[in-house]
Amino acid sequence: METLKQLITNSIFPLAAFVVSLILTRICIAVLPHLGYMDIPKGRHIHKKPVPRAGGIGFILAFWISISLYAAKLCGGDFSKLTDQKVGQFLIALAGASFILLLTGLYDDRFDMPSLLKLMLHISAGAVLFFLGGGIRTFTLLNHTFTLPLWAALPLTVIWTIGIVNAFNLIDGLDGLAAGLASISSIVIAAWILLNGGNMPMVILLLTFCGACLGFLVYNFSPARIFMGDTGSMFLGLFFAMTSMDQCSRPAVTVAALLVPLVAIGVPIFDVILAVWRRTVRRFGVHMLKENLDNAEVVTELEHGINSTGKVEIRTAIENGSGVMSADQDHLHHRLLRESHNKTSRAVLLMYAISIVFSLGAIGLTFIGRSMPALVFLLVIIGIFFVLRLANIELLASMSVLAQGVRRPRKTLLLTIAHPILDFLLVTASFFLVYVLIRKPPPPPNGLYLYLVLSAPYILVLLFSGIYRTYWLRAGIERYFRLLKLLAIAAVISFILLNICAWKNWVIVDDSKRMTMIIFLLNTSFSVAAIMSERFLLHFFEAFALRSYYLKNSPEASRHNTIIYGGGLGCRMYINNLYSSRHLSCPFRILGIVDEDPSLQNLNVYGFRVLGTSGDLDALYKDKPFDSIVLTTVNIADRHVENIRAFAREHNIRVTMFLAQEYPADLDFFKVLQEKAISPFVENEPDKQDKGAPGRGS
Repeated sequence: METLKQLITNSIFPLAAFVVSLILTRICIAVLPHLGYMDIPKGRHIHKKPVPRAGGIGFILAFWISISLYAAKLCGGDFSKLTDQKVGQFLIALAGASFILLLTGLYDDRFDMPSLLKLMLHISAGAVLFFLGGGIRTFTLLNHTFTLPLWAALPLTVIWTIGIVNAFNLIDGLDGLAAGLASISSIVIAAWILLNGGNMPMVILLLTFCGACLGFLVYNFSPARIFMGDTGSMFLGLFFAMTSMDQCSRPAVTVAALLVPLVAIGVPIFDVILAVWRRTVRRFGVHMLKENLDNAEVVTELEHGINSTGKVEIRTAIENGSGVMSADQDHLHHRLLRESHNKTSRAVLLMYAISIVFSLGAIGLTFIGRSMPALVFLLVIIGIFFVLRLANIELLASMSVLAQGVRRPRKTLLLTIAHPILDFLLVTASFFLVYVLIRKPPPPPNGLYLYLVLSAPYILVLLFSGIYRTYWLRAGIERYFRLLKLLAIAAVISFILLNICAWKNWVIVDDSKRMTMIIFLLNTSFSVAAIMSERFLLHFFEAFALRSYYLKNSPEASRHNTIIYGGGLGCRMYINNLYSSRHLSCPFRILGIVDEDPSLQNLNVYGFRVLGTSGDLDALYKDKPFDSIVLTTVNIADRHVENIRAFAREHNIRVTMFLAQEYPADLDFFKVLQEKAISPFVENEPDKQDKGAPGRGS
């Protein structure tokens, strides 16, 4: 009740920040164009007409005016007493660093400051922030607080400041995006501090900052009448860099205390991580293109991987290079803008929703994690899959480069050597994951003995079995079955050793043999699942995922819908052939399978639904038009062949046949087949086959 009363009493300051920001932003719209602060649309810009920029000066001044009034109230008008309070130290450090960034932003928005000079000023701001009392100075581990030496604390502070400042600078690409995300983040962090009984001055500080951002957002939301420019985005980044470091340096900091502030500003941070990942992979891809310009197949595959959205000019990248600092239009807001058909407001609202969901999820996890760790683990897994969905461009580029780097066995020595190390890491991670779930770590040295008993048998059995001499990108089902048997043997050895050690009282957890057995069962399940899944994921990413990510990032107009006729073994071989790195750049999208067998109707075969028989082609075409039919079986009745040919002639559809049969090794016959072979067509490639002659090649 007392907290609510204080909130209501001090709500005048956030409201004042909102009103003052509203007034000052309106003044900026009228004044800034006369001072030359205009953003002229060009290059990667999305807006179509000139808009005033450097409008961040409005909400920055509104924030400082309002928070100064609150500071005066706190110290009773004597500002010399302000340093005695935590919020006062925060404001002093923020003021010194923000003054440097304010001058930097105003100059950059008017004259475009060189990037190296801007970086030096960012470093200066981080250093000033540190020496005025801010930054990362302590950290807590296992309930022990450690003070960092100057040589570690200062670089960490500067690096973190630069990272968050540039994160908000990069995210400021759509109308209302940066200001809206900043408002959401400040509210979330304020709520988190309140829920944990934090100090009220910090809550009012965050809400006042939110009020200033919302006042600017009124004029900045789509269609924007003013942009904040680097002046505003750098101040946002600086504020949240300080807020997150302030939470980190608290004496009783926990993982949860770090999680919520970081997730609250997680969208800009995640966008920066993706940008560095994407541009680094593309740089490797460009180097690989240079080395393989004489190999058309490799060039085509790499182009469609690193140029997944059609925004990177490959020729220009090869000639001029492609670095981490190279600008692109694949930021999160650009992707959502494309998916929302260039509707800016919809894309921005989606970004708001992502930020809110993840922030609330982080707060929820910190509470339920104390009583339901298994649920936390499940939610984290769901979050990882969601993150992978957002990182589809980076995954496609990475898998394209990886597929070319390891596609031949002679180039996979590193991959083969890495497997024992990877298995060791997976087994170790499984062991620690068990203790994250049960929250009962055994005291030393029992913990070490238990780790060796549970983990060592897996590594030793696999090492001495010869299973690592397997090229897992082309492993057969026999190798997987053999791997499973070896893991079962390792589990039995681990069980025997565990019982021997338990008999000697070396590894009993909390004097409970039952708990020790539970740990064994969980560890065995996690270890076996992790090792088997890692091999499976190699196949998944090299084949199905690689092509799937390519199709997701291909324009709708470039995709060629196809129907497979025949759901037998030939169908499976055709899908395996199509879903491989060899045909990465082929924009075929399989709609489904047609088969005459009544027992297969409406069932799923090899991952695709059986849609009907050859007599249903007209209805299927009306529901979803397609461009080609691929026959994958030779066991076709003449009447069905005639039905397919007649349908194809009527709708100008290409009909081809995929053969998976044995033939005599006659050289002339082989030459004829090579000459008649049909390659899957790609975007803008002339179709060498006559669509009007559907029987050709079948």
